[in-house]
Amino acid sequence: MLIDTHSHLHFARFDEDRLAVHARMADFNIKNITIGTAINTSREAVNYAELHEDTWCAVGYHPEHVTSDYEDENEKGALDEPYNIKKLENLIQSSQRVLAVGECGLDYHYFSKNPDLNIDKAKTDQLNIFLEQADLSARYNKALIVHSRDAGQDIIQAIKYIRDKYPSLQIVIHGFSDTWQQAQSFLDLNCYLGIGGIVTFKPRKSVPEQDILSNIVKKMPLNQLLLETDCPWLAPVPVRGERNEPSYIKYIVEFIANLRGISFTKISKITTENAITCFQCEFNS
Repeated sequence: MLIDTHSHLHFARFDEDRLAVHARMADFNIKNITIGTAINTSREAVNYAELHEDTWCAVGYHPEHVTSDYEDENEKGALDEPYNIKKLENLIQSSQRVLAVGECGLDYHYFSKNPDLNIDKAKTDQLNIFLEQADLSARYNKALIVHSRDAGQDIIQAIKYIRDKYPSLQIVIHGFSDTWQQAQSFLDLNCYLGIGGIVTFKPRKSVPEQDILSNIVKKMPLNQLLLETDCPWLAPVPVRGERNEPSYIKYIVEFIANLRGISFTKISKITTENAITCFQCEFNS
């Protein structure tokens, strides 16, 4: 069994062939967690997981939606309902298929593209909403799925605060692709690193050797490794550029197994056990 711990399988990109996608998942005994990014997509994630025995879900509010008007084509309606922690709490209570809160966190990527933005206020707004969702995950004993983009030390400080407040909270750094120094900080804070298709990409020449993601994955503790696709985006080599899907997680496993010099089966076993521990779910139908 393999667990894709971060997908968006309920998004529109899968509307035309979703049954075929699930059939390919079944061929490789792959289970997945489909992730909400706003009130509407979180509600849809719960509804979707209730209908598919190989799928669980997470509910959360993406930091981009806190401070920008960006709305991906897969998230139509994400901005129609403003952030409301009570609505997220109601979704957690509505279904046992909800395993986590997220994805939530800090994302400063679009700040420079909005000259009218009050950056200090935007950072504060994102942080407050992130911490409120962390409180929610701890209250209901759900894992916390963290999105971090261009947030530097702020995300480290936020995770330190959360870890001090909730020592036993399961925390996942989604789609990790930052520096070795940041990886060490997250690992020292007892976080899991969610590793996806980016690990298979050829690194830019400007990236220092120690910060190349494959080198980080080569030396990080395997008991803190989780696998994810973030589909429909970021398909791994050899299908890079295609729409991503959960069955492609096998390419990520193959790459990491070769990287670490151990078998596909062993990586599968370790990462599945990590997912079971992190999300407190056996991933049985």
